[in-house]
Amino acid sequence: MVRFHLVWPLLAITACTLPNQHPDFTGLPEDTRASTFTCCEDPERQPDWFAELALAVAEPLEPLFHAESGSGLLAAYPAAIDQIVDRARPLDLLVFSSKSHLSSRMLPGWFTHSAVYVGTESQLRAAGLWSHPAIVPHHDAIRAGANVVEGVAPEVSFSTLSDVLGQRDSALLIRPQIGSANKRAAAARALSLVGQPFDHAYDLKTCHAFACSEVLARAFPCLDFPVHEVRGLTVLLPDDVAAKAIRGEGLRVVDYVEARDGQWAAPGETGVMERVAGFWGPSPLGPIAPVSSSRDLPGCNAK
Repeated sequence: MVRFHLVWPLLAITACTLPNQHPDFTGLPEDTRASTFTCCEDPERQPDWFAELALAVAEPLEPLFHAESGSGLLAAYPAAIDQIVDRARPLDLLVFSSKSHLSSRMLPGWFTHSAVYVGTESQLRAAGLWSHPAIVPHHDAIRAGANVVEGVAPEVSFSTLSDVLGQRDSALLIRPQIGSANKRAAAARALSLVGQPFDHAYDLKTCHAFACSEVLARAFPCLDFPVHEVRGLTVLLPDDVAAKAIRGEGLRVVDYVEARDGQWAAPGETGVMERVAGFWGPSPLGPIAPVSSSRDLPGCNAK
């Protein structure tokens, strides 16, 4: 049961969740090009008091926001889940949207969760990764169905992709354009984070805990993700990962599925651009959040 002193913060947070679509968005401009697609210029859209309150109560309220098995809209469409599962390959990335969940509406972006796909036994054998020293300790878990590393509360988990998809409303599958050496290193880094505490502040500069997008940034330092300074924290937004894939900068879009309006669809890259652009709306007239590179982050070796 939620303690009484946490009820008013919950009500205040609920009142200030972000709309799924910016009120000024009227559709993608005709001159929109994938190669120049950007987003996320106003991650501080919510008032300061909201951000401070949300950060203060994030950990104690986390049990209320935990995504339960089958709680996403995709759970009603096994064919959509199968489409992503069938196309996923070792060391792919995924970003997810769950706007049917209150927790997703509190976070900036259309996509508010991310994960690293490690792969199945047969896929890892085919890729020459099954005997990798970082993967060998996880053989039993992989044989039991675990194939995705995701930063979720209370700790970074080794989960099953189909289960993760069933907790979400839409999913974008992304393939890093990297060589085998970087894939081996990424597998080792991602799996080294399993069991580490979840970072409720989403701050990339800390090494004691890791949120979902922090797992991506730490596992793939070669990918040069754009990171924002948001209220003193260094964060990687899943929407920025999606936009980077749309532009084809070291990543490429493989597939996108979404459930909405009582059906599911795979609207492709254009559909992703429309959802992301729709959330952020026109470029803000005020200050734009500073952007730097994930390559500039200090080293972080989880134990």
